[in-house]
Amino acid sequence: MKNKPLFFLNLILAGLALSLINCQKSNVSEFKTFRLIDHLKKENIIQSPLIDSPLAGKDSFPLKSSRMNDLGIGDNPFLLKRKLRHGSRVANILFSPPESHFKFHTQIPQQSLLEFRIGLVRDQNSSRKTNLSDSREGVVFLVTLQKQGREKIVFQKHLNPPPATEGPSLIESAHRIQLPSLPQKTTLSLQTKGETPYFSYWVNPVIYQADNKNSNVILISIDTLRADHLGCYGYPRDTSPHIDSLAQEGTLFLHSFSTSPWTLPSHVSIMTSLFGVHHQVYTSKQKMSPSLLTLADVLRKNHFFNSGFTGGGFVSAQYGFAKGFDVYHEGRGGVFHMNSAELIYKSFSNWLESNKGKRFFLFLHTYQPHNPYVCPHPHNTRFLEENPKWEHLNLLGYLGGKSGIYKKLSESEKENAVGLYDGEIHYLDQHLIGPLAAKLKEMDLFDDTMIILTSDHGEEFFDHGAWDHGHSLYNESIRVPLVIKFPHQKFRGQTITSTVSLVDIMPTVLEEMNIPASDIILDGQSLFPLLKGKKTKDRMFFADIKGNVLNSHIPQKSSINQGKYKLILNQEFRQQDLDFFTDPPLNIPQIELYDLVNDIRETNNIAGQNPSLTQALVQKINTLVSQAKKRRPGETEIDEKLREQLKALGYIR
Repeated sequence: MKNKPLFFLNLILAGLALSLINCQKSNVSEFKTFRLIDHLKKENIIQSPLIDSPLAGKDSFPLKSSRMNDLGIGDNPFLLKRKLRHGSRVANILFSPPESHFKFHTQIPQQSLLEFRIGLVRDQNSSRKTNLSDSREGVVFLVTLQKQGREKIVFQKHLNPPPATEGPSLIESAHRIQLPSLPQKTTLSLQTKGETPYFSYWVNPVIYQADNKNSNVILISIDTLRADHLGCYGYPRDTSPHIDSLAQEGTLFLHSFSTSPWTLPSHVSIMTSLFGVHHQVYTSKQKMSPSLLTLADVLRKNHFFNSGFTGGGFVSAQYGFAKGFDVYHEGRGGVFHMNSAELIYKSFSNWLESNKGKRFFLFLHTYQPHNPYVCPHPHNTRFLEENPKWEHLNLLGYLGGKSGIYKKLSESEKENAVGLYDGEIHYLDQHLIGPLAAKLKEMDLFDDTMIILTSDHGEEFFDHGAWDHGHSLYNESIRVPLVIKFPHQKFRGQTITSTVSLVDIMPTVLEEMNIPASDIILDGQSLFPLLKGKKTKDRMFFADIKGNVLNSHIPQKSSINQGKYKLILNQEFRQQDLDFFTDPPLNIPQIELYDLVNDIRETNNIAGQNPSLTQALVQKINTLVSQAKKRRPGETEIDEKLREQLKALGYIR
């Protein structure tokens, strides 16, 4: 071959060209999301009224807004990245009072969508800045693309001012735009124009590619749900056919323990994979430290769209639970509606319909089984005898509040209360869990979605001489259901008998989603070694209650395990605490030890027969507490709306 060197040179050049093309294709295909909020830096801000006053006071921002602390947002120039509350919703906003102009340099792959909401809010702060009642100009929102000196407007809309009312008011509109394919770097601009300094903003502006074959995550927390009142845990009543079916399609963990017998600290542990001694959120006036990383934080940084639909109360955004969520809704799963589980399902269903093609993390929470027991007919009477005393019941109210939790009721009253509680479980099973699974299957999402169903704590029906929850660490209060349905039928039909903790949920989700967790401080461990049969030993769980939480007059308690043995350490009641109760608590020892294999109902205290083991477990608690890296929790203010929710739940009077 005469031109052999030239032939090989052409071959090499062709290979390099092909390599570059493939590399370019790879970069485009790897594109997942481009959150404009996360990419905003000082150099992206071409114009903003806040540039000239970087130390502006609180009245420079909407009244019910706060700075974002979510993982992955980077710098927060002039505090423009904010969370805005309106009603029961908290959303991430890019604050953009006119005249504001932000530029972002990015590529736009094929079939990309730009999604956002635009809004104006009127509150006391905005009224102080200008006479809005006399202003009708409103704000123009613009989105433009610019490449090689050529500019194209892809969105333009004028918003009129929100109506003048006594309280805060806002006006918003939602938009989704198909963008032209621009695989090389281009400039996308967000602008707001107007003469008056309105409180205008963009809600969660993001570029993404729709894909119906994403691996998704749904975390369902059924507040106050005892494990042993579900069919899949051996309960004789047919309370939970859909939960039982989910357990058959996934993995059932028979011995799962929460970190606290009440809502707030337990949910903080679920979301952070930290025991209470590490997150330090123990009272109603404490909230998560902004420095804590949450499951939502990590998933959001890894291109998930995160939404929460909750019952509010102790899972309110005011306690820090909105961190990491693009949008966080609260109140629909609360106790003000007897059909709260159904309302949560409707919110979930509407979100799915509006967000097809997104890789999502959804947190669903309902207080449906929580006292008061007032679910709709016929579920409320399904497990009652004829002519019951109650067809609906506020048990805590009947007892006279927390001071009456040790009051002895008749056997028929007890059975009546249990029947109503079981009816609540059946209602949520029929109107939340069943429809949720059916909706996912209908939309061809079920197989690709990881579904975790659990509870924050249980409920006592005088098992150990008391009612309600929050006062003890016996199994009826902290042994909770845990069902995980993995994508693509992985680990289908398994039952895990080893002891696990709710702090194990977060690392398990991260491993399933191939997200490294080595640089995150976690108390939990991934459940994969148990699922794969590589390890079968019981995990350690730790649960505790601080003294006199919510003015309960209950002394501090701690619980830990070693294998099948569970130890409970009780501080003694002070006399002034005993005087608080209308009926005295049972006389319990300071140290209790139970063999959970042979005595799951914890009726036989064997601490005296096992002094060495007892001493070792007490020392284990002391070491854990003394060596804990204690974070300083934040402080929250209980506003009137939250106060009413907590009253309805029976936590405050």
